[in-house]
Amino acid sequence: MIYLVTNQQSLFTAAGYSMATVEESIEYLKTLEVIGFDTETRGMDPYTKDLLSMQLGDEQRQYVVDCSNVDPKLYKELLESKVLIMHNAKFDLRFLYYYSIVPTKIFDTFLVERILTTGLDTVRRSLDAVVYRYCKIELDKTIRGNIHREGLSTRVIKYAADDVKYLHQVKRKQEVALLENNLTRTATLDNEFVLVLAYIEYCGMFMNAQEWREKCNDDLKDLDAVKQVLDDFILENPAKYSNYIDNQLSLFSTGIKCKLNWASSKQVIPLMQSLGVDTLTKDKDTGMMKDSIDKKVLGPQRKKHSLISNYIEYTEHQKVVSTYGENWFNYISTVTGRIHSNYTQIMNTGRLSSGQKGAPKRGMPQMPNMQNIPSDNRTRGCFQAEKGNVLIVSDYSGQEQIVLANKSLDDDLLEFYAKGLGDMHSFIASKIFPELGDLSLDEIKDNHKGKRQIAKGAGFAINYGGTGMTIAQNLSISMAEGEEVYKAYFKAFPGLANYFKVEKARALKLGYIQFNNVSGRKCFVPFFEDFKRLHAEIYETEGFWDSYKLEKTKNSHIFMNHFKPKVREYFMKKGDIERMSLNYPIQGSSADITKLAGVYFFRYLVANNLVFTVKLPNVVHDEWIVECPEDMASTIAPVLQECMERAGEVFCKVVKLKAEPMITKTWKH
Repeated sequence: MIYLVTNQQSLFTAAGYSMATVEESIEYLKTLEVIGFDTETRGMDPYTKDLLSMQLGDEQRQYVVDCSNVDPKLYKELLESKVLIMHNAKFDLRFLYYYSIVPTKIFDTFLVERILTTGLDTVRRSLDAVVYRYCKIELDKTIRGNIHREGLSTRVIKYAADDVKYLHQVKRKQEVALLENNLTRTATLDNEFVLVLAYIEYCGMFMNAQEWREKCNDDLKDLDAVKQVLDDFILENPAKYSNYIDNQLSLFSTGIKCKLNWASSKQVIPLMQSLGVDTLTKDKDTGMMKDSIDKKVLGPQRKKHSLISNYIEYTEHQKVVSTYGENWFNYISTVTGRIHSNYTQIMNTGRLSSGQKGAPKRGMPQMPNMQNIPSDNRTRGCFQAEKGNVLIVSDYSGQEQIVLANKSLDDDLLEFYAKGLGDMHSFIASKIFPELGDLSLDEIKDNHKGKRQIAKGAGFAINYGGTGMTIAQNLSISMAEGEEVYKAYFKAFPGLANYFKVEKARALKLGYIQFNNVSGRKCFVPFFEDFKRLHAEIYETEGFWDSYKLEKTKNSHIFMNHFKPKVREYFMKKGDIERMSLNYPIQGSSADITKLAGVYFFRYLVANNLVFTVKLPNVVHDEWIVECPEDMASTIAPVLQECMERAGEVFCKVVKLKAEPMITKTWKH
């Protein structure tokens, strides 16, 4: 039964629904342990768009509350004490925060479906898709785009009520699926963390516009300077590069100009080829060869010509100007004066992501990636605390390395942490370069920076499933050197090698990657059935490899069009699964730790009535940024540290994670 709660009953003709008072709705809703909840709004931004209605109820009764004349705060006590079932709760929570309503118990059917199908990116998780999947009910969503214009018409009221009518049934069936897949703890973590993430989006981060303007001007000067170096190379060789020179003089020009557009890879590729650069590389999606002047392609070839380094420097400056330039002024809210972003809570890796591609026709604004802002003090220094406040910036020291040490239990890695030997990258260098074995880590750090850098790059690459080729590309060294470092790394850390071997085998057998035993989070391999089919055909079909070898020696048509593509596809899929099995558990477990720390800290804010006084402007992988009044910082900083370290202890039992908070006016660490 649908009920409309409004203080302007004379404006409505009850057709297909009945009228109810606020008191009547609350009286019924108080009897429920779990309430389905949803909102209809006139837009995406809680600061500038109105809350049209709230829907609360269960399978028997759905109350549509007309928020144009009924104060949502009348339901504050109810919403803050009951379990609320929502679909995509992050959106609705931001509007509740606007009314100072802070729920504490959420079951998000969207997030749960994401948890149950992580990795299976073709699965639809919209409310209508989920309701049909579990309830075999088709929800009519054709009205959705007209709600902001139509208001609470009869059909909008019916539409709004249906959005909560089936949530209880979906929840019950999802809970069964969570139990069957051992994902209940994952859902518990994410259902509580969504409160935190919605609060981060609601708070936003303050950016000093004047200082950003100065930074943008400096960035343009830097870009112009390196572009001039590139132009001069062409202009100093006019005969050789005449096709890149504009000889047409005008009233406003004083000489010849370089007409090559350095921002166009199509124009730059032929120039690089003329300098002896090999621009061919394999497309990671298609497996086919293509021309590229990406840094990973050019980097290992720097020695071929000095222009290569200059061009790489140009692309780096150009990216800064285009990505972190004037466009950021458009992100500043006209109401809060802060930058608000959108965050995706569950990526396949388990990590968060930030940013949103704009879709003006759908009312979706472009939003910035707040997790990928360059770490230099010039850029991050523009992000600050508002007047009277300070930032508390705290990150984990070596989070992913410590997560890996706890997973692999490699003896040398455990010894490093047990003895507090200091610089991890120097330690790795001492293990993979025999000639450094007798030196102290300080000597390696001070006198062998090149080898330390190789060790650092190798560690990051290998920990994420990289190979010798990955190391070579990332460090701009030869393939042979990359392979040599790769082999030396695993020889130096046999416990790590064994851990990787076990993880690869488990993923190839099960068809999913389990990140850890604490949350139980998983990522399912979307092409696992294809992989199994190929494996059976290649390894269980009698005579397959004999035929393969025979046809290969003849370089026959059947080899080129059947055997070779099939084997290549098999090993590409196998390699993808193995890389995922090494990469995802480290990133995902680290993300779980960061999420749990946020949950602990938000609980503290709620318990101490500090929500809206203490803000959460941003979170970046292993780093939390908190903003609070200056006189509270000495109290809040140790609380944040304790929450982060307590979360670390849940996942890292052997080597402990430490957090390092710093009180500052600007975002730096």
